[in-house]
Amino acid sequence: MESSQMKTLAFKVGISSEDVIRKAHELLRLCEVRSAGGTALCPNSSCKAVMCIELAANSMDQPIDKNSLIRISGVTRKVYTTSYKTLENLLELNQNVSVRDLAVQFGCLPAVTPALEILARYRKDFDCKMSESTKEDVNFNGPLFTTGSLYTACRHLKIKAEKSKYLAVAGVKRSTFDRLCTELTQHAMAVIGDKSTSKSKRQGNWLDDLETSFEEECSPPKKQLTKKQNGGTNSDYEEWKRRILEGANTKT
Repeated sequence: MESSQMKTLAFKVGISSEDVIRKAHELLRLCEVRSAGGTALCPNSSCKAVMCIELAANSMDQPIDKNSLIRISGVTRKVYTTSYKTLENLLELNQNVSVRDLAVQFGCLPAVTPALEILARYRKDFDCKMSESTKEDVNFNGPLFTTGSLYTACRHLKIKAEKSKYLAVAGVKRSTFDRLCTELTQHAMAVIGDKSTSKSKRQGNWLDDLETSFEEECSPPKKQLTKKQNGGTNSDYEEWKRRILEGANTKT
């Protein structure tokens, strides 16, 4: 795209700064180089240029009208948002987002700790299998991995999670997101499964203690049983038994 065309698009969305326009043009050239391998960004060249204008404006803290950008791009808001995130990732301009920040945004704070554990296990497994050069190219603090681990944790904890919202932050295709979540699932089963087992174990111990306590409370006094076993009078035992039965009848 020519510089004059970029300037025309910029003017249409209220951008007149030469610095922003120059930056947008640089980003567009970089985008075309990096997407030469076939990365699908958006359905038309105008949309790509408009997204570069937004990226440039944001990087320079220049206010811009989002509605105008989407209108001029020629695509729907959903397509534009997804394409923008993809471009942001491609140009490595996206800011890292923490699992906790995402959980606050999506209202699922109970999933934070399990999500972090799931991501840590996945990363450890990944580091064992991949070469050093591959490890350096992967940003586990990026939006793809943080959204993937949080979404997976929510699913296993039965916490409501709208995939579309997570996809919008992740900035990748649904197929890519689903593939990552599938890989994270085995770690989620280990993390959340262990927690469930521990909880059940603790609950079982509590119930065992309660049953033992109940049995001890309802058992005849040892002294009275001893008297009966020794052939002594069992009147005290019978009296104790009568009070227990009367108490049961009163409750019913």
